[in-house]
Amino acid sequence: MNGGQAFRAASKLTTSGTREHWPRAPWGLVFPCLLAGALALLGCAGPPPRSALPAVPLEESRAIQVIAAAFTAEGEPPSAGKFVELDVNKLLQLDVQAKEHKFAVAYLTQSERAALGKALPPRDPAMSDALQLVSGAGEHADVRVLVLYDFDYMYDDRLGGLHSASTITAERKLERDVRDFLVRAHAEAWP
Repeated sequence: MNGGQAFRAASKLTTSGTREHWPRAPWGLVFPCLLAGALALLGCAGPPPRSALPAVPLEESRAIQVIAAAFTAEGEPPSAGKFVELDVNKLLQLDVQAKEHKFAVAYLTQSERAALGKALPPRDPAMSDALQLVSGAGEHADVRVLVLYDFDYMYDDRLGGLHSASTITAERKLERDVRDFLVRAHAEAWP
């Protein structure tokens, strides 16, 4: 049998409707080849995504500069902070206070929060991003203090360009919070 006769014999239909001697090898390799190709593509996806840089709070010295600038921008001359009694033997350091009024801002670091302990009222979790105001005790009972926590003003751009929160973002949030506080103080005519 020559090549043409073999092809004709392989092309004849059988009663089952399939070709009698159709070579199945090429079709049998299609699925394994496709599977191998897909797995190869998954293996060439590139390196895993980089993890975020560790976030750190805005430094207290820089925070005080931003707070003082916000006071000035709202027409309220700032002055250096004093200490206000919150509880017996627990003093809260005011970082910036109004020169002619009895309201101030305290930017609390982790060590300051630890030192104040339970004298500092806990934040209400239901209020999420609301500003926390506290009043002094004793002779400082009429002083209203905006308490800001350093962990609310985090940034991670110390090491490079890939970051989720920049210093500028943290500073603008801090400035916005202080300005909101001052707008309320002026609107309610605090002493």
